[in-house]
Amino acid sequence: MFHLTIVTAEGTLYEGDIEMLVAPAVDGEIGIMTNHHPLVTKLSAGAMRAVKADKTEEILFVNGGYLEVLNNQVTILADAAENIENIQILEAKAARERAAEMMKNVKDDVTLEKMEEELRAQTIREKLAEVGQFKKKS
Repeated sequence: MFHLTIVTAEGTLYEGDIEMLVAPAVDGEIGIMTNHHPLVTKLSAGAMRAVKADKTEEILFVNGGYLEVLNNQVTILADAAENIENIQILEAKAARERAAEMMKNVKDDVTLEKMEEELRAQTIREKLAEVGQFKKKS
């Protein structure tokens, strides 16, 4: 077991002891278990799974930030994060559509790259919202 703390600008989203964490690092998914070596990595948009002692999972959408592992403590400072069961499908779909629409008016490569990243994040968030609604019904 190790301790996980997830913090956003709004406050602490999650805090507790878990057995395993799978997080979306910029270079691909990273798995963390007890006694993991020290690490700091940048996060990208994606699903983050925290497996608890009773084998249940907490699944969150995370969009950017940093993850630090040190002495069986994992701290995540996320740009944005939310439990997938709290994401409203229609709101997520609307956010994805807004991002796609904004891309149509982009004139420079730097802004286009940022908008492509935003569209990718909103697409992932929308798909995770569907998974979250399915989990609620189960």
